[in-house]
Amino acid sequence: MSSITNATVPEDVLAACKARCDQVRSAMAAAGVQAMLVTSGVDVVWLTGTHGHDCHVLLLPDRVVLLSDRRYEEYLEAWSATGSFEVDLSPRTDQSARTKAMLERAGIDQLGIQAEAMTLAQRAAIDSALEPVATQPLTDMIAQLRQCKDLLEVDSCRQAIDVQHAAFEATLDALEPGWTEARFAARLIEQMRIRGAQCEAFEPIIGAGSNSSVIHHVPGETVIEPGILLVDWGARVNGRNSDLTRTLFLGDSPEPLVKLFQVVQAAHDAAVAACQPGATAAAVDGAARVVIDEAGHGAHFPHGVGHGLGLDVHERPFLGRKGEGATLEPGMIVTVEPGIYLPGIGGVRIENDVLITDTGHDVLSGHVPCDLEWSTRPFPVSSASTAT
Repeated sequence: MSSITNATVPEDVLAACKARCDQVRSAMAAAGVQAMLVTSGVDVVWLTGTHGHDCHVLLLPDRVVLLSDRRYEEYLEAWSATGSFEVDLSPRTDQSARTKAMLERAGIDQLGIQAEAMTLAQRAAIDSALEPVATQPLTDMIAQLRQCKDLLEVDSCRQAIDVQHAAFEATLDALEPGWTEARFAARLIEQMRIRGAQCEAFEPIIGAGSNSSVIHHVPGETVIEPGILLVDWGARVNGRNSDLTRTLFLGDSPEPLVKLFQVVQAAHDAAVAACQPGATAAAVDGAARVVIDEAGHGAHFPHGVGHGLGLDVHERPFLGRKGEGATLEPGMIVTVEPGIYLPGIGGVRIENDVLITDTGHDVLSGHVPCDLEWSTRPFPVSSASTAT
């Protein structure tokens, strides 16, 4: 996806955003609603290509209005110049009144809202400000549409994976005795940023030793020593996220944990193979779970096998036992991340990002090794001694 400056909105981004607005309008029509106020920041990004800060979108039958304030006047000039967006700038306290006036001029007496993206107080305030215009919740409507990614979004995910991969290798190359989990996380974030990431997709999970069994461990002052190291990290490029996990054995490979690694790798491969168009989310989860169950570790795999990935790190579809009835479709990007966790001993998780295609799947992170040979490294690490 092309970068956006204050001067221009690239044609490919503009075309993609127009198509997304049309998708939402079609869904609105099916719901019997003529206008919609989009207040979720990530949905504003998806619809307009802006950074989404303090911007709302009013979708009307004949135009798209970006509602913001004067802080973003210069930034939003590029969107106004396209002719595809109308930019309305006013103090935030006036925006509801201006929205009401636009609806009244258009003869619209019902407005779709994102109830899931506002507090009860915000909902009450907007209902009061817009009266007699009625509001109708269109819960998760855009989230459903965002599940299938277009080519620009897939390309951004690929870029994010490349950035995080290079940053990971650079961080491992720099690793020295005495580093803490927190220092490793800080170096990893720095390396992603200097390679072009907007930011990290989320705070990296760095679990050294027995901390690797804590599924969402917060990196702290634990020193990284020979043994197991779990790293779950991601980068954000053009607003889209990547999300990978690698489990390493540094200088020491405890046999029980190596066996866990082999089970998790087999479960991962089974789930990836199950990622096919038309497959249910529960079936993908089940493909991994049966491998782990048969190895006697079903109780040690407490989370779903994966989730959708895009503007949010965790978004639809969710790949768990129930799977919310979701069926995989071409264009979806999902993570596959089975794990086994033994409290006080250690945990293993392997995670990759998978694109569902018309004929099967494409492991977008397939060039980032995750096998046992690659994951077994000396300590401290040197890329020269672990080249593949």
